[in-house]
Amino acid sequence: MPITEREKLGIVDFLVSEEQNVPALLQVARSVTKNICDVATAQEALDYVYIQIGDTLTLLNKRAITREMLFKYLHHRKIQVNADFTKGALITKIIEYWNTFQIKTEHITHYNDSVDNQTTSSQEKSFFSQVDSTVNDCNNKEAPYPIHLLARKFTEWFFNNLNTKELKVEDFWTDATLQLRIAATDQINDYECAGDNEVISNLLKSKEQFGFFFNPNLTHAGVQGRMNVHGLVLVLACGTLHTEQNCVGVFECTFGLLRDPFAENNWKVKTMQCILRSQIAASMPSLCESETLKEALCLPIPEGEIT
Repeated sequence: MPITEREKLGIVDFLVSEEQNVPALLQVARSVTKNICDVATAQEALDYVYIQIGDTLTLLNKRAITREMLFKYLHHRKIQVNADFTKGALITKIIEYWNTFQIKTEHITHYNDSVDNQTTSSQEKSFFSQVDSTVNDCNNKEAPYPIHLLARKFTEWFFNNLNTKELKVEDFWTDATLQLRIAATDQINDYECAGDNEVISNLLKSKEQFGFFFNPNLTHAGVQGRMNVHGLVLVLACGTLHTEQNCVGVFECTFGLLRDPFAENNWKVKTMQCILRSQIAASMPSLCESETLKEALCLPIPEGEIT
């Protein structure tokens, strides 16, 4: 599977920001070029890695990338691992982290500053410009309206809680509804239910049945907010579906949110429509690619605060 933009940012965080890991990056790059190229800088090494390896799992499995490096990286990022971890388990944890959570860019900035204090070659400056570009792409704020910020915050919260089975009935209205479609290669199954307990039960049952891990695209391309004619805040979200080892599909969801004045005016889920598709995802899906979300994307975007 091609290296995603999020994974590229993660690779920089792991193999460049962690300065002690740079030699391993250079070693991998020289290995894939059979030592016929003089790889002298991190930028050159990344260019060779992205093109000649082109797969994150293959990269992290290279002999130069040790289990100790992987464990220390997760430890520095405050990520807990099982006591009986293997190299494969650490790699899975890191890829999951890169594709699920926003990489903190201060690590990259710190490395940038330390190099700028030295004599920096034009190639290295070009490298840092490329990093900044990747950061901006992964945190696209071309439309920072409050409704989009609310949508991204809600989406991250919801799928984190769904993945860890921490959704609660109080997160939904008592009359909440769910429309769920699971589209496999050979059949389509539709489920509908109403009531907070039924909605949670069906979501968790489907997740457990297929072993899905939801990985939302938390950029502006993957999560946006809209307002329908009834004043319901709509959160449009898409992303990829994973099992323990593989990306197995994509998903699209539309949430209808309303504030509950009897629960500290918190937002609760009123409606939810979700489609889970079994298909190969060559890259992170975006809302504009979805046929089912086209109509919702045409709804108005409030520019002010959401009350």
